[in-house]
Amino acid sequence: MENGDVISGKIKGLEAGKLTISTKYAGDITINWRHVRSLETNKPVWVGLIGEKESQPRQLKSNGEQLIVVDPDGYERSFTAAWPVAEIRREKPVLASAWDVTGKVNFGLDSDQGKDNETTFTLSGNLDINDEWNKNSLKWDIEIEQEEDSNTSTKEWELGYAYSRYFTEHWFVQGSLDQEYDSTDDLRSRLTVGGAVGYRFKETVKETIITTVGLTHLWEDYQEEDNQKSLAISSGLIYRRKLIDNLEYFFNSKLFYRLNSGQQWLFDGEHGLRVGLSDNLSLNLTHYLDYDNVPVDGAEKTSSQIKVGIGYSW
Repeated sequence: MENGDVISGKIKGLEAGKLTISTKYAGDITINWRHVRSLETNKPVWVGLIGEKESQPRQLKSNGEQLIVVDPDGYERSFTAAWPVAEIRREKPVLASAWDVTGKVNFGLDSDQGKDNETTFTLSGNLDINDEWNKNSLKWDIEIEQEEDSNTSTKEWELGYAYSRYFTEHWFVQGSLDQEYDSTDDLRSRLTVGGAVGYRFKETVKETIITTVGLTHLWEDYQEEDNQKSLAISSGLIYRRKLIDNLEYFFNSKLFYRLNSGQQWLFDGEHGLRVGLSDNLSLNLTHYLDYDNVPVDGAEKTSSQIKVGIGYSW
């Protein structure tokens, strides 16, 4: 397991991301496959890998840190985590199970009772539909600020989608689209569409490091200034690390270098802490930062915001 525990028993099967093992000391145990580091069998079982149409009789070995899959012809492949295995059965299955659906929803509510009474409502989250070779990620962030005295409200939202296709355990290509909107800032909206090549250094329960480099097209609409569009070299970083059992640090960022405007950098990122309150509930502290080193007239170089909220994951 990711936490170092070792569980011994009779494998009953792996299906839809759940591994079932029959033990003498606790009966049947169901384990979330994402928490399994490696697995070892004393004889071949029917194993289906992500992306395959059908399973094959394979033996699984472990060297403690890696999972080793032995094909029927004796060919061995090593993986840094157990994720490439989609299905395990004692008898030949018809078709391997592949898709895994996960997500998070974060809710925040803040009230400022000063000169102008304000209430801010935030709702953010993400939905991931993956079969590990193919990753679909949808994210959203909505903020509505209500001024009680004037009975007016402002809106700010972001919606993004990314598709990643893995060719090896580490290398992948990605296409992404992101739309931002702010009803009060001079920069009314920003749309980014691009493609990239990515490399996954690590993706386990304890730690994730994923980078991308590519080309992105930006469309920016302003209220007071002329609208702009530009082509940019983009780089991204996703980093997550579990500090202790219920405390996690995360950092997600995108950096754009505009090619047709000369020495203009744009940084859009977030980082923060996630404290686990239960298996599904968490307390989230997030710092958002948007930086443009050469903004248009009247716009700010830096936009910074801190949000606190309750999250639910599945």
